[in-house]
Amino acid sequence: MTKQQRQRLEQRLLRERERALKAIAAFDERYKDSPQIQAGNLSLYPFHPADDGTDTMEQEKDYLLASNEGRILYAIDDALRRLYRSPERFGVCENCDREIAYERLVIVPWAQFCVECQRAEEQRRIAA
Repeated sequence: MTKQQRQRLEQRLLRERERALKAIAAFDERYKDSPQIQAGNLSLYPFHPADDGTDTMEQEKDYLLASNEGRILYAIDDALRRLYRSPERFGVCENCDREIAYERLVIVPWAQFCVECQRAEEQRRIAA
């Protein structure tokens, strides 16, 4: 991988990091000062079960999305640490030491594994 490609990936990681932080901050902002949540209510119409169900479903969906953003943020931070610690090793599969295709890194710049090792990892998780 060239120095210019690494710089592009670094910029992409930093943009994705900013996006993830904004998404998490929006989630926090949406729920931190909610008077319904502070009072223990999930809806402005607390006596209607359908509203409670809808509000609960939306809140759970938001929690799931925020959790996913947190995992992505962790992976991005880990990738940035790898890039800064040893730039010449960035983009090398942590399993087989082959170079990860630049095209894969453009799509998932925090990837730790080449496509083959990623497939094997996912199969292992499914089997477990």
